[in-house]
Amino acid sequence: MISDLFLLLAESEPEGLMAVGSKFLLWTRVALGIGLVIFVHELGHFVAAKTFGVKCEKFYVGFDPPMKIGPIKLPSTLGKFTYGETEYGIGIIPLGGYVKMLGQDDDPRKMKDEAARARQLAGDEEVDDDQDGQSDASAASELAELDPRSLPAKPVWQRMIIMSAGVFMNVVTGAMFAAAAFFYGVPYTPAIIGGVTPGGPAWQAGIEPGGQVVSVDGMDDAQMHFREMRSAILHAGLETPDRPIPLTVAFDSRNVQYELVTQPHPLQNRFRMIGITSPTSTTLSDSENAAPRSVAADVLTKQDLGATIVSFNGTPIDENAMVPGTPLFDYLNTHPDQSIQLGLRRADGSNHVVELPPQQSKWIGIRTAAGPVTALVTNGPAEKAGLKVGDVIEAVGDVTSPDGEELVLILAQREPIVLTVRRGEETLEIEITPDDSPQTLSPTYGTGDKASINAYGFAFDLPATVSAFDRALLVKGDELQPTDELKSITLLASNEYPDDFSTGPLAGLVEELSKGWKFDEVQTAAGFFESIQSLPEGTEFKVLAERAETGVIVESVVKLTTDQRVRFERGLGLVAAEEIQTASSLKEASVLGIRECRRRLGEVFRFLNMLVHGSVSKDQVGGPIKIFQVAGSEAERGVSAQLLFLTMLSMNLAVLNFLPIPVLDGGHMVFLICEAIMGRRVNEELEMRLTLVGGLMLLALMVFVFFNDLINI
Repeated sequence: MISDLFLLLAESEPEGLMAVGSKFLLWTRVALGIGLVIFVHELGHFVAAKTFGVKCEKFYVGFDPPMKIGPIKLPSTLGKFTYGETEYGIGIIPLGGYVKMLGQDDDPRKMKDEAARARQLAGDEEVDDDQDGQSDASAASELAELDPRSLPAKPVWQRMIIMSAGVFMNVVTGAMFAAAAFFYGVPYTPAIIGGVTPGGPAWQAGIEPGGQVVSVDGMDDAQMHFREMRSAILHAGLETPDRPIPLTVAFDSRNVQYELVTQPHPLQNRFRMIGITSPTSTTLSDSENAAPRSVAADVLTKQDLGATIVSFNGTPIDENAMVPGTPLFDYLNTHPDQSIQLGLRRADGSNHVVELPPQQSKWIGIRTAAGPVTALVTNGPAEKAGLKVGDVIEAVGDVTSPDGEELVLILAQREPIVLTVRRGEETLEIEITPDDSPQTLSPTYGTGDKASINAYGFAFDLPATVSAFDRALLVKGDELQPTDELKSITLLASNEYPDDFSTGPLAGLVEELSKGWKFDEVQTAAGFFESIQSLPEGTEFKVLAERAETGVIVESVVKLTTDQRVRFERGLGLVAAEEIQTASSLKEASVLGIRECRRRLGEVFRFLNMLVHGSVSKDQVGGPIKIFQVAGSEAERGVSAQLLFLTMLSMNLAVLNFLPIPVLDGGHMVFLICEAIMGRRVNEELEMRLTLVGGLMLLALMVFVFFNDLINI
């Protein structure tokens, strides 16, 4: 197998070899970074022990248990050497590290033997194992008989320092990692409101794009990172889901305060959100500047990779604005049927103009209904006009019984409308004049279970209920009828695709749709219709639907073709807005590093509190595999991101190691505090049993998080 790998590499193109090499370097960086956090923790114990004259027999990063398969002895280390009286090495199991001191062993099976060894002076073979009920005088006598270089021979205060030195080192080096990151420059997405999701708490509060969040749930920061804001909201929502979260947003020269109650995230109900999205820049990606088979892919070339959009339809974009792309995105999402001229400044500095035509829609002959009104903007146009949550829209002007997609396209024109709505047994006509709220996101942004045009101030459901069906696209099976509920749509295996569907995102799309799109809160009708836009005409699907009157499941085979309607998304591959926060001096870097440590420590304590109160699900608990995955993604983002990840990891290691669980440093501290209070050591038998229980608990936790990681990969 190894020879096959070398043959494969030998036959690879230089680009392939470079990719393999870069991946190898990336994971080497990840391993070295995590190893460094473990190393400095153990170094703290080692230096403190050496300072007080304790004999250190081993210093290991990783664990080195003896391993055998039958008669075959497996290596337990990746390498080791002895210098002086200490053996240094890297253990084969990368789940931590340890310093082995004379008289101390975390393995409860060896505690008696280790204690006996520590009680002997050189050449003394007499050991008294009966320590139960000893007096203070006998304890002092035993202390005199201990090897003077053993850990138990040292005063309690020295042992406390030795046990806490690892945690101290993690906190100090964590602050140093963060300070170095800010001194180097930390790229981040600012907590600027790029858009608000339809019907979400921020949308209902009337928050508009372009403001900058400067305070959230008591955390103030004029340069707040979007990830920090999102993390604070997530933690607050998990702790107290019904508590309004205070939020301060800066708009130009004024600050506006809001109190928003979080909602469950559509993809994970235990996660909470307020519906604010990060800002998108006007710069195209330097790797993929357009979605496959979109109109953007038809007009953009390789020369446009990394280009910046500097104008649209001749109107310059203000690149100094908080969100420069707001007018552009607003135009795209309110003129889906219009061509748009984009002025590009390419990466080489040259200017270029491209014309982006409307994105023609594809469909399979199914129209889905417009559901009832689900949310209103507080004091927005719809609420002022008298529209209420629960109203069912039966007509828009002269258009009766509009389907969901049709209703959105009508509203996108942002003209005064008259809605005919059913409210219980009543039928009402409500006239709404839109305001000038910008539409920076697609009207069905997110999973597509709701839609809205912000200027009207109401959102409505988009259920998977059939409102109309074009039988011309029926290949075979039952003809769908209005009120049928879509259950699943599956891509047929008999379909044939062009060559570009063999790899990349298009291959992934085919794979996912072949498993079947099962309609629910996450896999919505709007989401499905968006996902099929890249597929070639003639592609066939199997549709399962439930007939409303009888509950019978009907089956149809339909084909994909070009629709007369257009879509909002045109496939522009724009990257997220990003800034760089750089400390101007060593003092500022230190202040930012200490602040980062405080925040990460606070998050760990907050997480433990939620864990105790059952606010955290098993899906939110990660183990070694998850740590390596996150470490890899952060390392890919750059040195600063990796250093901040190491700060977070250091704070986690510091707090978790100091929990009062035997085997951990915190468990040792509990025994030492008891010894300081009682004036004698805790009964060895009791300590051994508690350590055994703590070790089993820790082992069970490690097994749980490891398999939890495997399940969630």
